[in-house]
Amino acid sequence: MENVKIERTGNGIATLVIDRESKRNALNRATLDELCDHLDLLTADEGVRVIILRGAGDQAFCAGADLREVLKCETLAESRAHFDGVRRVIVRLQNAPQPTISRVAGFALAGGCGLAVATDFTIAGEGAVFGLPEINLGLLPLIVSEPIYRAVGSRKVLLDLALTGRRVQASEAHQLGMVTRVVPDGELDAEVSSLADQLAGQSPAALRMGKEALYTMCELDDHAAMKYLREMTVIAARSDDATEGIEAFFAKRQPVWKGR
Repeated sequence: MENVKIERTGNGIATLVIDRESKRNALNRATLDELCDHLDLLTADEGVRVIILRGAGDQAFCAGADLREVLKCETLAESRAHFDGVRRVIVRLQNAPQPTISRVAGFALAGGCGLAVATDFTIAGEGAVFGLPEINLGLLPLIVSEPIYRAVGSRKVLLDLALTGRRVQASEAHQLGMVTRVVPDGELDAEVSSLADQLAGQSPAALRMGKEALYTMCELDDHAAMKYLREMTVIAARSDDATEGIEAFFAKRQPVWKGR
């Protein structure tokens, strides 16, 4: 049985749906493996311009790890394999050349919170709830702490979330930096579609280079970052897509991107 579905549209937008609605889209090893396999497929496809991640239904984006499976791990190697699946998905989302968007309705908890925040854009319905409740079970949300810390940029905020296990509404998650935009629940799909269409219409080369540059910048000190960004700006300006974009601007026409 498939745990993850791929939905494609003609304009290069692909949606990955965690399809375990009866389990609040909880993450077992099979689901994590499927997410990795599908992300490998989509990120290698030049026809895919944008990747959306969502959960089936509107009750939960993803409720985190499948706890029954966690209990069944009898060896250290089995536990490592289970939790490493979350790491592998996060790495693929961050390294994808295409922009990634999470569409968050309902609960985004534990590993699900980490996946929601790990995408480049996190669009949440106003009824969405985020949290790291692992501490309440004697567990720790350490793997997902990395993308969350990247997003909030504050040790104090991360400690508050990870060590109290408190849940936050979408509006607070937005204030903390975990969410890009919050919209009324009934407008969530329209907002995600609008953003995906906007991104799909941009230069694939500029999006790819821009995403890589901005992620890399965050790992550098100020002086090194400025030198690196100067060189990336030069490379982008000399791309075929930049030439096409400038020529299209002066010709008052829509650019035809080559992706290079």
